[in-house]
Formats: sequence, structure tokens, C-alpha cells
Amino acid sequence: MRALLLSLVLALAAGPAAADALQDYHRAVGAAMQHVRLAQFYLRTGNLAVAGTELDQATDRWAGVTASFGAKPPGKLSGDSAFKGDLDAVSSALQSALAAVDDDERDAAVRHLKPVAGRLAALRKRNGLWIYSDCIAAMNRAMDGAWVYRRKPPDFTDAAQVAKMDKRLAALEHWYKRCHREAGPRERANPAFERLFPGSLESIERLLRSAEERSAGRMISNLRELKSFDRLIWLYLG
Repeated sequence: MRALLLSLVLALAAGPAAADALQDYHRAVGAAMQHVRLAQFYLRTGNLAVAGTELDQATDRWAGVTASFGAKPPGKLSGDSAFKGDLDAVSSALQSALAAVDDDERDAAVRHLKPVAGRLAALRKRNGLWIYSDCIAAMNRAMDGAWVYRRKPPDFTDAAQVAKMDKRLAALEHWYKRCHREAGPRERANPAFERLFPGSLESIERLLRSAEERSAGRMISNLRELKSFDRLIWLYLG
């Protein structure tokens, strides 16, 4: 009986500790990925000097992730045999991107960084983990689905095209509202949250209204506005 009680106590103690370690991991990864997104933003604008600075910080922070968790994956990740390989692959991608920036090879740097977020998302998904970044990624994909109408709105006389548009816009509204709803205290404390989400939700309402009224011109205008919100939410909250 004493042995059983001791095992229960140890299990209860290990539960919160494992959860804390996993949250520490998510926070550490998130801090590194903030610099990765900023580097991607500056690469897009052609500012290689600032992109290099962000990559320096991303590389340093990622080294901390590897040092803290590489040998001892936290929580649900402890049974993932590919975990360390994923951490090493991200480290290699960051170092390659930084080397490309040093050589003024912007396109190469962009290519090295492109798969990083997806690799980390796949790592979480196969281990049954969902964090706020995953919600933002789904929201961004929904925006990409609607963005096809930026240059070529649907033929409003074609029922099939209208049905496809309605489905894409419904997905867009769903994910924006879900990510607004799922934001935790840390996200809501970010000034960008209150600065960007209310405006984006209002923009979606205008977009849906323009679609209902079959106004191609206003749809395009609303999509352009919403795309700006989408990029900034990804940059600051992704």
C-alpha cells in the first residue's frame, strides 16, 4: 500500500513538472520563431542587414532550445524519436539562411527559412499538440484561399463558383474568430492583439457583405485590406 501511495504521489508530482517543461519549450521556440518571422519580413522587403540581425538572434535562441530540450524532450515529445532530428534540422536551416544573408543571397535565405515553421508544426501535430501558432497558421491558410479572388473575383452568375467562394470566405471568418477566441493571456497582453484583431474582424464583415452584394470591386478592396492585417498578425502573433 505504501508503495502504491508513493507511486501515485510521484506521478502527480511529475504531471505538473512535465506540463511546465512543455510550456517552457513552447515559449522558447516561440521566442526564436519571432525572430525568424522578422527575418522573413525583412528579407521580403530587401533589408538584408536587419534580416541578418534577426537571424543572429534566432540562431542564438534556437541554440538555447537545443541545449535545454535536445537531450530531454518535454512532455508528450519525450517519446518522439525524430524530435532531436527536427531541432537539428531547424538549427541547420537557420545557420544556412544566415550564411546566405552574409553572401547577399536573399532568395537562398528565403528558401532555407521557408520550411522551418512547417517542420515545427508537423512535430507538434504528430504528437497531438496544438498551440496558438497553429491557429494563426490555419488562419493564414484560409486567407490564402480567399486571396485568389484578389485579381479574379468569381463569376457571380456561376453557382458553382459562388458556392466555392462562399466556402472559402466561411473558412476565413471561422479561423479569424477562432484565433481571436483562443488567444490566451500572453497573446491578449500583446499590444498587437487589440490593435489588429478588431480591425481584421470588421474587415471580414465588409468582405462578406461585398460578396453577398456581388460587388467585385469592393471585394478586391476588402481583400487587400484584410491581407495587410493577416501579414501583421502573422508577424507579431504567429
